[in-house]
Amino acid sequence: MFNYQTTNTTVNLSFSKEFLSSSEVVKFIETLRIKELLSKSQMTEEQALQLDEEIKEEWWQKNQARFLEKIK
Repeated sequence: MFNYQTTNTTVNLSFSKEFLSSSEVVKFIETLRIKELLSKSQMTEEQALQLDEEIKEEWWQKNQARFLEKIK
């Protein structure tokens, strides 16, 4: 079962729990939240890519020892 209803400003979804697992529903909701935040952002693509690199670099600096120890 899958149903949806739209208005001028919203979309309402209804589907069986068997259609998506709980983790898939959470991922879907997170994706929608990200899209909403991005639509409100004043950030340029270049700024977003720079931020992405900074976040990855920061994460790697905090976590690299954990991964490098596994290689030894």
